[in-house]
Order: sequence, then structure tokens, then C-alpha cells
Amino acid sequence: MSSEVGDAERALHRRMGLACAAATAAGLPGRFRVWEHGGLLAVLATDPALGFLSTVSGVTPETLPALDGLLAEPGWDPTVLTTGDEVPEGLVRAEDRLLAVRRLGEPPAADPGVTEADADDVVDVLLAGYEVTGVVAAFVAAEHRVPAMRRFLLVEGGTPIAAAGMTVHGDVAVLGGAATLPAHRGRGAQPRLLRHRLRVAADAGCVLAVATARAGSVSAANLGRAGFRCYRRSAWTKP
Repeated sequence: MSSEVGDAERALHRRMGLACAAATAAGLPGRFRVWEHGGLLAVLATDPALGFLSTVSGVTPETLPALDGLLAEPGWDPTVLTTGDEVPEGLVRAEDRLLAVRRLGEPPAADPGVTEADADDVVDVLLAGYEVTGVVAAFVAAEHRVPAMRRFLLVEGGTPIAAAGMTVHGDVAVLGGAATLPAHRGRGAQPRLLRHRLRVAADAGCVLAVATARAGSVSAANLGRAGFRCYRRSAWTKP
């Protein structure tokens, strides 16, 4: 695993720690836990609607021996994510994910149409853009209300059309959580929010920006055009 991938995965893990703590404080159903085991980075969310959050990352040749003991813990069935050639014994391949990383050299210019905004305004746009309800919507709302979250709105003609979030962990910015209202998609809103957050991250002293995406998605294409290097994360689950 390259050093930038390791830094990226640790920053994502810290971001998930903030999100899960917020979900617990908000009284969301199930149990949340974010921890390290033998160098591995583990996340547990027991509610079925949030099962996609249950993951193990940070898999390297050095940490792989600790995986069996971690997976033997009762009460969870995580997806194991690897960015190298590691093949976890007894697991089968699932749909791969992407880890996008960009070094922050000369950042783009700030976007005058993007402003930092209150949590309620950003959450309203995110939930309408994601078109989610129930526990997933409650988790998104809790995550984007944490004090460490920087929240952004793209406004056109006085109307918010897209929103995004960002957290900073040391010198790494995690660009997580972005959505555009359905009626305004396909007009470049997300690239604008992406470029603006890169500017803000650089101004905050970050040297690395990190995001995740689904392989083949519009988000992955936007990240590639913005200069991110996309690492494929092989996903493994119990048969």
C-alpha cells in the first residue's frame, strides 16, 4: 500500500468515527463502533439499512494476519476492502469500490457561487438530492451536523441547487457527501463544488484530498477530471 493510500484510509476512518459518534448521539437504531485492530481499520453499524458502512480497511501484508481474528468477532459481517494484491482467505469478491486521492499543489480558484452554509440548509439539499429516507437519511443528517463538518451550498438565481461537505483530519481533507437536486443535474454543479472544496482544503493547509466513489459512476468521472488518482478497492465478503 502506498503512503498516500494509507493516509487516505486513515482519514476516512477518522471521518467515519465522527459520523458514527454523531449517529449514536442522535439516537439512531442499532450499534455503532469504529476501532483499530492489529493495524486494521474497522467500522460496525448493526442496523440493516446501514450495513454498507460495516467495513475493514487498512489491509496490507503486515496487517493481513490480524484479519481472521477481527472477522471472528460476533455480531457483524463487514466488507473487507483491499487496495493491493492481498486475497483474504475464505472470502469472495463483491462489487469493487474506488478510493480517489489528489495531492494539493496549485489549487483551483474559489467559486463565487459556492458559499458555506448552515447545517439545516445543506442537509435539506443533500437529502433531496440523495432521495433517501428513514435511517439512511437520519445518518446523513447526523453526519453533516457535526461541528467539524464544513458545509457548502451552490446557489444559482438565489436558489440552492447542490450541496457538499468536507472534514479536515491533520493535513488530509475528506470530501465526503455531495448531491445535486434532480432538476439541476447534468449542469456541472458537482465539479464546481469539488473544485471549490479543493481550494478551501489547500487554504486550510491540507496536502492531500480524499474521496470515495462507485466505479463507473459520474462521481468517479468528475474526480478523474479534477486530477484525482483513483485506486480500485477490491471488496470481499463472507460467502
